[in-house]
Amino acid sequence: MIIGKSFLHLWDSAQIAAFTPLIDLALGIIGFMIGGELKFDTMKKRGRSINAILLAEGLVTFAVVAAVVTLVTGKAYLGILLGALASATAPAATVDVLWEYKSRGPLTSTLLAIVALDDVLALLIYAFAGLVARGMIIHEAFSFGHIFNAFGEIALGMAIGTVGGLVLYWLIHFVRERQRILPFSLGIIALTVGVAEHFHIDLILSSMLIGLTLANIAPVESSEIFEAIKKASTPIYVLFFVLVGARLDLALFMSSGIAVLALVYVLSRTAGKLSGSFLGGLIGKAPPTVTKYLGFCLFSQAGVAIGLAISINNNLSHYGPHAAEIGHLIVNVIVATTFIVQMIGPPCVKYGIFKAGEAWKNITEDDIINSYQVADLIEKDVPIIRENTPLNTMVEQIKNCESQDFCVVDDGGRLLGSLSIGDLRDVLLEQEIGLTRLVMARDIAVPATRMIAADRPLKEAIDILRRKDLDFLPVVEDAKSRKLVGLIHYKMVMSEINKELLSRRGSDAGQEL
Repeated sequence: MIIGKSFLHLWDSAQIAAFTPLIDLALGIIGFMIGGELKFDTMKKRGRSINAILLAEGLVTFAVVAAVVTLVTGKAYLGILLGALASATAPAATVDVLWEYKSRGPLTSTLLAIVALDDVLALLIYAFAGLVARGMIIHEAFSFGHIFNAFGEIALGMAIGTVGGLVLYWLIHFVRERQRILPFSLGIIALTVGVAEHFHIDLILSSMLIGLTLANIAPVESSEIFEAIKKASTPIYVLFFVLVGARLDLALFMSSGIAVLALVYVLSRTAGKLSGSFLGGLIGKAPPTVTKYLGFCLFSQAGVAIGLAISINNNLSHYGPHAAEIGHLIVNVIVATTFIVQMIGPPCVKYGIFKAGEAWKNITEDDIINSYQVADLIEKDVPIIRENTPLNTMVEQIKNCESQDFCVVDDGGRLLGSLSIGDLRDVLLEQEIGLTRLVMARDIAVPATRMIAADRPLKEAIDILRRKDLDFLPVVEDAKSRKLVGLIHYKMVMSEINKELLSRRGSDAGQEL
């Protein structure tokens, strides 16, 4: 935004247009990654409630936004296009909140499935809605021939993408050097994008079919490709969003009533997501928490919606100045509203999962361990043997104690070593009864080479106990003073960790879909 039309004007329209191939490649990657989420075997496993919610919230959002925008502006094509874009949801911002608050339960599992498939549904809605709106914009009279042509364009786009996916599938079996998979994959995406552009077919749809084809015919092998593309595409995405921001014209936004249109879009999209997910939950008989709170978790909008808006702009630019102006308007509305919904979206996800009681339910053993220090689980009331204690006195002391392990300290309470019942037994077998008074604790103590300070993380202590296969570890005030403050026993610590884990997870473990 700073370098573009809104502020410094360092890049004008001609310079931005010079980056069109890069923008197209970014759109192709977006479509490819969306297609990778649409696995047929996964769809079969989805519950009835998830499929019902997905269709209801996507279609209802489209219908509500299309109707309200058409009513406010009087332009049905604008309502149809913005309605198609409104159904998309940004998965990254949503999933980040779920991870941050360790969410787990029916709402969380449903939400993860919905955001994974929402963009696929949005793309399918967009494919049909875009063709209908285009006919309205260029004043084509409605006829069944247009519907046939629309299906024909979609079928051609799907065919181009399917061929690309099959070629890429053949290449990953042909290429032995794995480092070549990434350039071949990007090459196939770029080639498919170019062919789609040549025939004026939607390039995101064609790219989606590459990912869909690959993910379904080679689910194991394709995971490597998707991961490689995901890692390599970051610089392309960065440039893509820089170019998107440079297109945003705040002067146009504030002077021509686009701000009102953006507000109408946000409000109607919010109403569509809330009502659609509620309706889908009722139809699919989802758990009450899913029906009531899922809509609050679907407000975020980012890359896919912006990508589709750019695609609309590119497609309409072929049909004259009026169509190009509409495409520019849509880009400005979507980019501006993305700023708004990305600010309100994550807090609303947090609200939803907390109201559903699913926050902090996905706690792992490591999470519990990382939340403690050694001092929190010290066993302080432990038997201590002074260094000058004779062997016969030690025997009498141990008779009255249930512990199996003992620490030996000097007169200042500093740790010298440790003793076990086994160590004492061995010494007693070797010594004559009359000489046991001459053997002191310091003479038979095993020198303390492993200890831990009380202020250290508990994870550090557990790592030592596991790595060295120890039953216990002496705990000192600090490494310098070596003053003994207690012991930490592995079995006792892990028992407490497991109790805390069950307590924090509650009784929701078996309620997930």
